[in-house]
Amino acid sequence: MRFYWYVFLCSFFISCQSYDTTHKIILRAEAIMFTSPDSASLLLSSIPHPEKLPKADYAAWCLQYTHAQFKLHKKIKSDSLINIAVDYYKNTDLFKQSGTSYYLLGCIRHKLQLNKQAMMAFKEAEYLLGKTNENKIKGLVAYYIGDISLDDENYHYALQHYQKSLHYFMLSNDKKLEAYTYSEISNMFNQMDYPFDSVMRYSNLALKLSKDAGDSDNYTTILARQGELLYKRDFALSTRNVLIGYRYFPERRPYYAALLSYTYCMLNKPDSAQYYLQISLSDPLITKTKVISYLAGAYIEKNEGHLNKAFEFLENAYNNRDSVLQQSIKSQLYRIDKQYDLSKKEAENATLKIDNRNKLIVIGLLIIGILLVLILFLLISARYKKKHMLQQVELQRVEYSLQIKKAENTQKRELLLSKLENRIANTLQINRMNMGIAQYGKLDEYLREISAQSILLPSDWPYYIHEVDQIFDQRISQLSASTPQLTQPDLMVITLICLKLDIPDCCSLLNMKKNAMYHRRTLIKDRIGINPNVDLEAWVHRLMAIPVAVQPS
Repeated sequence: MRFYWYVFLCSFFISCQSYDTTHKIILRAEAIMFTSPDSASLLLSSIPHPEKLPKADYAAWCLQYTHAQFKLHKKIKSDSLINIAVDYYKNTDLFKQSGTSYYLLGCIRHKLQLNKQAMMAFKEAEYLLGKTNENKIKGLVAYYIGDISLDDENYHYALQHYQKSLHYFMLSNDKKLEAYTYSEISNMFNQMDYPFDSVMRYSNLALKLSKDAGDSDNYTTILARQGELLYKRDFALSTRNVLIGYRYFPERRPYYAALLSYTYCMLNKPDSAQYYLQISLSDPLITKTKVISYLAGAYIEKNEGHLNKAFEFLENAYNNRDSVLQQSIKSQLYRIDKQYDLSKKEAENATLKIDNRNKLIVIGLLIIGILLVLILFLLISARYKKKHMLQQVELQRVEYSLQIKKAENTQKRELLLSKLENRIANTLQINRMNMGIAQYGKLDEYLREISAQSILLPSDWPYYIHEVDQIFDQRISQLSASTPQLTQPDLMVITLICLKLDIPDCCSLLNMKKNAMYHRRTLIKDRIGINPNVDLEAWVHRLMAIPVAVQPS
């Protein structure tokens, strides 16, 4: 019954599982995905008609192929392919595959600018991957959640997830990704008005790690970013770093030109300042650095003695700063509202999840309770049967042992009594002859011959005491050990009592008078420590009695 029950449980749990792929090419592509995504893509593309593969293999192919396309920055127009993997792996215990599927779904939706749907996918990936040791994927999920939160200007939430991603990247020992995260944390510190030393500390860590990892693009980006951070503090270093950004990132040249026009003014280089000022003012779409450009223009016009033009630049800077301030206030209010909405929504989602989880817990507990009751019933039944069987076996064993023991003791006792009876009879006869016959010519010779063959000699007593002791389960040895005062003659008397010989026979065997025998018995009772009025024969028989075996409960 237990065997069938175990088979049923195993079958039930196995039927609820989904299997991962065993396709060698797909597994090879997965193994090299992070190091050589282009090779992984070629391997996956070499599989003809992947849609005809078994479900597990096709879901794995969709997952790895989408991953390769994303890592190679290929344009992905829809999330239909990755949704095949999502649908296959969800509600399974393949948490790595399921979490990675949701991560890629979030990445694709983020690229498609569907931030709300992307956030939901990343949150699901975060939950599923939390049950695995996939630290790199967990770090990437947290990083993208930080990016989406930053887009929504939810800086505190973004910073929390950047810090979380840094923790996972450090566990996975990926310096390149660590550098990106340190850089983002530095930017968040700057946005949230943290101390400037902290901002630069994280930026310098990012710079060092990107250099160690050989990531020249990120290294250049960080240098340019440090130039932006230092434009009010270290004009020479800011100028040098911003020039690097100006050269390497042409799409941002108007922004970098505004910073350069300001820093060159501070370095008293009006020609260079004028050059970059014209570039910055040529792009009307750049409003973020208009104030810097106008201030640089005011410095230049003032140094050239054009006070009216300098005043115009200052007025434009003031007006632009006022609009920037108003925009900043609106942005801050928007962030506060966004944070409030997000907190409220998270609270609602948390309450809903708790309710659903409680329902699942109740259902799960009911199922577990029923299974436990069934298992308990089976265990009790099996234990009772086993106990009953063991009792029967033990009872049979005890009965058999008692029968064997009884047979052995009976055989030994009969043999010993036969020997003793023969020798006792001969001894009694010889002793009577010795008492009744005064002399015969050959009496001594006859007595020696009969003694050697038939009578019980004093030297034989230790052997017979030992034999009687064996018959009575070493009771005589135990009595001798507990009462060391007992002598050899005492043990001989006790042995004869065990054999149920009366006092006259004992006296004849031991060549002892009755008074001496009574005295010997009194000494034995005294040495053992029993009441003198107690019948020694009855006491010895009780001591030597073999107890009835107790049946096992």
